[in-house]
Amino acid sequence: MYSSMDLKYLIIGFLFSLILSAQKNQTEDDLGTQEVTVVKSYRPNLKNVFKISSIPEIADSLIQKKQKVNYTFKSVPVISTFIPNKATPLKLKRQKVNRFHNSYISGGVGIQSEMLMNFSSMVSLDRYQSAGLSLRYNSLGGIPGTIMESTEKRLTLNMLHQYKERNMRVDSDLRFDSQRHNFYGLKDIKWENIPSFRASVVNPLQRLNYLSLRSKWQWYDNALSKLNFNTHITTDYFDSTEYIIKINALFRIPMFGNYLELIPDFELINSNFTRGYYIDESLAFKNSLTQLKTQFLNVGRRLNFRAGVNGFILSNSQSKFKLYPIVELTYKSSNGKIVPFFNYKGGYKLNSFTSLSLKNPYVAPTLDIQPTEVDQDINLGFDAYPSSGLSLKMVAIYCKFIDYPMFLRFPYDNFNNDISFRLGNSYGVIYDAAEKKGMSTSISINLSEFNRISLITSYLDYKRHNDEPVWNTPSLTIDINGNFKLGQKLFFQFTGNYISSRDVVDHIITSNELSEKSTLLQDKLGSMFSTSLSVTWKINSEWDLFYRNNIFYGNVTSRWAYYQNQTQLNLLGIRHKFDINL
Repeated sequence: MYSSMDLKYLIIGFLFSLILSAQKNQTEDDLGTQEVTVVKSYRPNLKNVFKISSIPEIADSLIQKKQKVNYTFKSVPVISTFIPNKATPLKLKRQKVNRFHNSYISGGVGIQSEMLMNFSSMVSLDRYQSAGLSLRYNSLGGIPGTIMESTEKRLTLNMLHQYKERNMRVDSDLRFDSQRHNFYGLKDIKWENIPSFRASVVNPLQRLNYLSLRSKWQWYDNALSKLNFNTHITTDYFDSTEYIIKINALFRIPMFGNYLELIPDFELINSNFTRGYYIDESLAFKNSLTQLKTQFLNVGRRLNFRAGVNGFILSNSQSKFKLYPIVELTYKSSNGKIVPFFNYKGGYKLNSFTSLSLKNPYVAPTLDIQPTEVDQDINLGFDAYPSSGLSLKMVAIYCKFIDYPMFLRFPYDNFNNDISFRLGNSYGVIYDAAEKKGMSTSISINLSEFNRISLITSYLDYKRHNDEPVWNTPSLTIDINGNFKLGQKLFFQFTGNYISSRDVVDHIITSNELSEKSTLLQDKLGSMFSTSLSVTWKINSEWDLFYRNNIFYGNVTSRWAYYQNQTQLNLLGIRHKFDINL
């Protein structure tokens, strides 16, 4: 047995031998020293927030010595001829801004007792509303050589109101138009040999008064897209009256990615004359037209078409109901420069004393008012846009009419009772079946905002079913319009109008009683060509000086036989532009 002391020494000796052995192995196999860098992403901890950042140390430039830099210069001889100019400040010029005034007034006088006065204003009432007023008066002296007075006067008054919101718009206007002229177009014969003609007693005055109230409603995001209302009253010097009411709407309903359009329309015309031309009885005409147009509108990328049907109910002495197809095709080429189109439709058109007198102011206040049926109306053509600012249009036209209206001169009434329009110098209206076919072309060149010119030419051949002439209807018409600006202050505007010869009636004045079956003598009225030139000089932003010239060339200066116009008119006037703020 070992004692505790011996065991203690034994353990110490064993450990000492192990240490000596480890030192010996280290001496024999030395691994060397290596450095290991452990990279660990920094993850901030809340406890690091409150640590005080160490202040960076900056070297003190007062203690450190500056390094000395030595520069060496080498002189080089240079010859210079440059003489510097003294700089002058740029002079800024204020650019003038073209202001558009909301009102203007103008007036002018010319030869042949011509006078012109014009006032126009359109003022904003608030963010949504605007109101306007326009007044125009012009007069012209008599034509030399006429047996009866041939002066002309016209007064037009128009009050406007406009209301606009984001999704709707309403335009309304009240218009009064008074035209005063005379039945002076007598034949060139010896009137002293006709005892029933008393020039000193006859008053040739005719005063036509037109009063209309119109309102147009438009919605941009509604099935009811448009609603139009128009009422019209016409009176004259001979107690004629006419009332017109028109109401139409447009419903556009989305369908299959396109639209279904419903267009209801109602028109009522009530015409009254104190007496007929051939009978001593009052005349009254009442015509109403109700129609519903239903059509499908396809708006494609290139091909657009509209197809539908139009139904008419005509109410007069003989009520009628008819349906007409509607076809409209338009195709745009890949480059968009040529757009061919085709239109086919038919329908009714209500004639009125108002529309006929506006077309021919010398109609007698005793007319036969009948509707016109358009059995076929076909247009085939194309629009072309060869280059920027240049556009062309060519269309072939064919129309077939039932009861087409024509102006026919009334014969002389030996029992005229000194009534001015019964002297063979007024026009009536007759109706007959007719065809119209021909070609119309137009060209427009837009060089800039103020420089443009357009030319429209139409050749239309009219034929009646019995090969009789279509009275007072020219076959060739040419219209040219142009605007030009020279510099900053000079503006030119001109128009030219040409109408070819037309067939007219020339009655022989006899002592026989007036009859509808009186012999018609066919005659021709020569072609007519007229030009109008207007020159405006802008004095400043508020004042303009203008000159206007009208010339008729040739012996014929009017579309209507024996009614001539002044061969030349010259008018000089001034215009003032200003603002009215309410």
